Amino acid sequence: MKALLAINHRLLRDSIRPLLLKLTPKPRILEAGTLNTSLAMAANDVTLVILRHCLPGTTGAAGIEMFRSHFPAAKLVFLTVCTDPALMLAAVSAGANGIIMETISGQGMLNALRLVMAGETYLPSDAVIELAKLCLGRTVDPLDRGSGSAMSHLSPAEMDVVPLLLDGLSNKVIALRLGLKEAAIKARMRGLYKKIGATNRAQAIWALMHGGYIRSS
Repeated sequence: MKALLAINHRLLRDSIRPLLLKLTPKPRILEAGTLNTSLAMAANDVTLVILRHCLPGTTGAAGIEMFRSHFPAAKLVFLTVCTDPALMLAAVSAGANGIIMETISGQGMLNALRLVMAGETYLPSDAVIELAKLCLGRTVDPLDRGSGSAMSHLSPAEMDVVPLLLDGLSNKVIALRLGLKEAAIKARMRGLYKKIGATNRAQAIWALMHGGYIRSS
């Protein structure tokens, strides 16, 4: 794995570097504290980019779009201190594979990075609820299966994973909760994604919030 730490804070880079050593054996770690230095590394076949929200020369979603265009094949993680759900939604829409708060624990960040590298989209669980409130003015109800169009054609097995998906749980944890193998959960997720027109976890959450899996506050 080749990772780029596009972070203008030496202490943060120093704290993340050991986590990458746990993520994969012998990673090659590139470091940059400015936009120009970061983009100059685009030809280095980078597989993971961790972009800090306040890297000089970048601005929120626009910065993510810029990095996504230069590193189209890389997993892109947005590191931020901002809890604004609108920013988080914009970040995912711009191409972020994950959003990690700078206040997260080391183990929490490692788990989040593992999820992203496994092809999932990581969002802080609180962000999912806040996004629902922002977009709909309502709260997610993990017991109400609703009758919206996005939910009416899901199978009972697919419906079982929805509240756990909205809680921000990984496939592995969902499998443990339901007493199933992870492969079975992945199969359910594929079916769910196809039926609601999603290609990744973030899009699925967004579609479900708009499709009836909610109740009025």
